[in-house]
Amino acid sequence: MGDALAQAFRELKADRFRTGLSLLGVAVGIFSIVAALTLVDAMQQSIQEGFSVHGGDLLFVERMPLEPDLDEEGRFRWWKYALRPEVSWREYRYLEENGADAFSRIAFVRYGLERVGVAGDWKLLVPGAIAEGRGFSKQELREGTPVLMVGAEVGRKESKSDREATLHPGEALWIEGVRYEIIGIFAKTGLNTVSTVDVDYLKLVPARTMQAGATERCSIMLADADVTTVQSLMRSCRRLEPGQSDNFALNRLSYLLDEMNDLFAMVAKLGWIVGIFSLLVGGFGIANMLYVSVEERRPQIGICRALGARRAVILRQFLSESAALSFLGGLTGVASVQGILLLIRAFIPAVELLPVLLPFRAVIAGLSTALVIGLVFGVSPARSASLLPPAEAIGG
Repeated sequence: MGDALAQAFRELKADRFRTGLSLLGVAVGIFSIVAALTLVDAMQQSIQEGFSVHGGDLLFVERMPLEPDLDEEGRFRWWKYALRPEVSWREYRYLEENGADAFSRIAFVRYGLERVGVAGDWKLLVPGAIAEGRGFSKQELREGTPVLMVGAEVGRKESKSDREATLHPGEALWIEGVRYEIIGIFAKTGLNTVSTVDVDYLKLVPARTMQAGATERCSIMLADADVTTVQSLMRSCRRLEPGQSDNFALNRLSYLLDEMNDLFAMVAKLGWIVGIFSLLVGGFGIANMLYVSVEERRPQIGICRALGARRAVILRQFLSESAALSFLGGLTGVASVQGILLLIRAFIPAVELLPVLLPFRAVIAGLSTALVIGLVFGVSPARSASLLPPAEAIGG
């Protein structure tokens, strides 16, 4: 193997241009595969972390379903939901008073243009830590006290010296004509693919401080909920007859997880497809280079055979050389992905989904694929070299 590696590097130095073109296809193919696997692993890890924080068992009572309702032509049946009533404060209170056995925790959320209103267990919406100040009290939520919790990025404003200054608890902030007193600032969380709000830019207020007209949509969040019981309670609250269809939706984040897993699988397949085509080009380049190398080294092969080298030795030498050259192309592709990751994290610190180091699974998959490509495309030229008669090779 050491001789094969040494020979491979000698060939690389002997004709850098030809070898570089041969290895370029391998490097591009491995780059595509490793980059796709890295992106998929990063997104899946982000989703898993989000579910561990926010909980994958949350049930949302909303007007629109997460799962699209498509007709035979693939169009969303929006007209079935356009006239549905929005989830209301009255329904939240009804569930809170009558659903003690149907769930463990409940919260009501109003999504506005510049703020988000909450009632009940507000930590269902934002379970993260508080960096400064405190959270809402039950009395503030019940009475609609104009107090405010903000995300880490909301707490930045321009000072007189044009420097960024951070807002602190006790200061006031006007939102849509209402003066709110800041009581808490959330710890910075960064990008999260599971949370229903961007915590870093969130302005969270008691729901009762918001007018219904300033609300884009409403939602009721339930933890550890029994879907059948909640459905029955909602139908009872809306006085639906037994034959009538539900005019509300019960959504779970697990549906998004299934959809994202399908998307990740498609991205991984696309990376493999692009990578395989590039690897085929690189493999044919390596095979062509080895055929040329066999012709150039015919006297050397003949001398080795005349001195007693068996065909298996010649076969192993060229096969090892092909694998070594392909493996070098794989290392180039892996190193390229790692270099791009480091550049992204260095110049775009906000990109927190991408890992600093490549996943071990992606590296092993990329290098193993490169090694297999080298072995497969090196078989034919290596076999032709091993079958050369000694006298003909020396004379050729």
